[in-house]
Amino acid sequence: MFPTGRCGACLTEASVVAEEVVKPGEFPPQGAPEQMIVVENLHKSFGQQTVLAGVSLTVQQGETLCILGRSGTGKSVLLKTIIALLDPDAGKVTVLGRDLHALPESQRLTARKDLGYVFQGAALFDSLTVCENVGFSLYQQGQPAAEIRERVVDSLAAVGLAHAIDKLPSQLSGGMQKRAGLARAIIKRPRIVLYDEPTTGLDPLTTDTINDIILSLQRSHGITSIVVTHDVRSALTIGTRLILLECGVIAASGTPDEMRAHRDPLVRRFLGLD
Repeated sequence: MFPTGRCGACLTEASVVAEEVVKPGEFPPQGAPEQMIVVENLHKSFGQQTVLAGVSLTVQQGETLCILGRSGTGKSVLLKTIIALLDPDAGKVTVLGRDLHALPESQRLTARKDLGYVFQGAALFDSLTVCENVGFSLYQQGQPAAEIRERVVDSLAAVGLAHAIDKLPSQLSGGMQKRAGLARAIIKRPRIVLYDEPTTGLDPLTTDTINDIILSLQRSHGITSIVVTHDVRSALTIGTRLILLECGVIAASGTPDEMRAHRDPLVRRFLGLD
């Protein structure tokens, strides 16, 4: 029986962890490059505040797209709209060929089976062990405990945290909690992982560890990633493509080298080039 204790901060996360089981140790096979995520003319406001004002982008298979921007420019709103935790006011988002916003909530859960989501604060259930947190979706499915633990060990090993499997979140450092949240996101062997500020509040060495994990997942398993971050150094390290959000629109887009060579004063100031 799965423990019932949980923290309020995890309620949204619980709607994202998902359903369909993939065999232990296997990620879905990757074919020819394809459009994994397509965002078309996305608009989102909260009351009188316009947050997104016509954002369009495409993410190809195997890309790591880093979304940069000042606080309040809509980075996290864009991420949550992509995964259909928020609905847009106008525009369309297609993920793996499906418009999640056109589905009722009950079907959205199933449609998210190929998506992993890493929340900014890790959003771990404070009364559950690392094993129970990482294997949460599998416990919800009623999978055998021994099989779940095996899957959890595999996911924790991928983030260098297997030794902490029976610890509580309160016994983990901030960086270890981030890694536990990442292990939970990949327990389903997803094709896409979305990260909301994965290195916020971490020291430089721990930040490098998280970046190395993101790079390893992309290179070893072909995982497509979108990373929302304020950390310019991390974005230039892990990103295959970067976009800069400003005033609800994409102000600039390009590879790390293209962004370093950008002549727009806003881009250069944000990247610390001037």
